[in-house]
Amino acid sequence: MYIMVIGAHPDDAEFSCGGTMIKFRRRGDVVKAVSVTNGNKGHFADEYKADPGKLAARRIAEAKKAAETIGAEFETLDVNDGEVYVTKELTEKVVRLIRSFGPQGEGPDLVIINRPVDYHRDHRYTSQLVLDATYMLTVPLFCPDTPHLRRMPVFAYWWDRFEEIKPFRPDIVVPIDDVIEHKIDMLMAHESQVFEWLPYNAERLDQVPSDPKGRREFLARNVRSRGERIKEGCRERIKELFGDREIRYAEAFQISQYGRQPGEEELRRLFPL
Repeated sequence: MYIMVIGAHPDDAEFSCGGTMIKFRRRGDVVKAVSVTNGNKGHFADEYKADPGKLAARRIAEAKKAAETIGAEFETLDVNDGEVYVTKELTEKVVRLIRSFGPQGEGPDLVIINRPVDYHRDHRYTSQLVLDATYMLTVPLFCPDTPHLRRMPVFAYWWDRFEEIKPFRPDIVVPIDDVIEHKIDMLMAHESQVFEWLPYNAERLDQVPSDPKGRREFLARNVRSRGERIKEGCRERIKELFGDREIRYAEAFQISQYGRQPGEEELRRLFPL
């Protein structure tokens, strides 16, 4: 299958569904991670204030390294961090991007994004960009330079805890116990974020160890905790899908109404359970 994961920033895909991406690749699927922005504002150092392009280059290199660890592709639309807007130009870029991935006329089997209720404005507008593109993917005279799709992909949202508009609905849950260490290794590539920017932003920079082993465990606690929270929040659906199977870490997804609607059988076939 052809799986595309679209996030606003170069590390969004790995944090939110890195385990599932690994399992897609192990199954033999073609996986492409896309970052709408180049990530050129996600830091605090003076050297990057003076030269945001230097940070963008670093973050793109990190994202490529992370993708390479699982044999996935990576691409950025190179929008400046914090400057994602739903525009005609960017919507057309997203339409061409999705149409061009996978067999001509068929496109990807599955596109994964965050929900449009996410906390970060870049995240919300990235989601809206993709949702605005969905129907237009099948319209021949829209972006006629790129062949339109004859079938609509399935669109899915990765898990979140936001409830202001509507709580996340776990339509499918993917156990990641067997790949949790690989997910941690993949995220280790994003050094500028997991050991610098995110701890700084959370006022925890002084807690980041200096040695490689300590750093990995610092990151691992975060990754494992997220996997456990998702599992706890999806207990009922896990019971429906897996019965009494013992699961410790999970990633979960909600199917968007904007794309093809898979039945239960296709849903189980689509995701690497």
